[in-house]
Amino acid sequence: MIIQNTFLHLSNLLNATELEQIGKLSEQAVYKDGKITASGAAREVKDNLQLNEGDEVYMSVQQILLTALNRNTIFRNALLPQNVYPFLISKYNVGMGYGWHVDSPIMGNMMRTDVAMTIFLNSPGEYEGGELELQTALGPVKFKLDKGDAVCYPCQHLHRVCEITSGQRNVAVTWIQSLVRSPEQRKILFELQQVTETLHQKNVSSEETGVLQQHYSNLLRMWAY
Repeated sequence: MIIQNTFLHLSNLLNATELEQIGKLSEQAVYKDGKITASGAAREVKDNLQLNEGDEVYMSVQQILLTALNRNTIFRNALLPQNVYPFLISKYNVGMGYGWHVDSPIMGNMMRTDVAMTIFLNSPGEYEGGELELQTALGPVKFKLDKGDAVCYPCQHLHRVCEITSGQRNVAVTWIQSLVRSPEQRKILFELQQVTETLHQKNVSSEETGVLQQHYSNLLRMWAY
């Protein structure tokens, strides 16, 4: 796990068994034009294929991904998820990409999108191009992670998927509505929680530890809604 600014890198979110299961399921899956799930200007710049949501294979892959999220304590503690949007299982072949766009602020049944997540389902050496690129105040940031890793980032960033020049890029994408809307507040809460957990692991019991727990709880109560 790496958290930098407001980006969260989850290493080995999916284990080898899960990745193998998803790979086998995907081989028998039916894919459709990804433009179907895009809206507004994003539809004009989206060029990929997505697993048909009505397919039984999709439901099986969805369950594997949700199981991985549910057991990951870093995901829960860092993002404080309230709702998770159904995953889009996508593949990009040569020549495909997703131009600069901003994700819809509201999806599905009026779910606010606070955080976007991309899970990488194949190894970066299997394709050229395909980086997830974000525009930030500090300049462009690119992600092309190991198989089974995930990156989470605030939805307000303009971003794109660079064109694939060889091979195939396989990913799962979702969006999270957090109990705490502000990425800066989530980062403060997560760091407080991590410090408290470290003290517990070291069997540190003190008045200061209690105060730290109290402040974490009070801030979460103040910021959550």
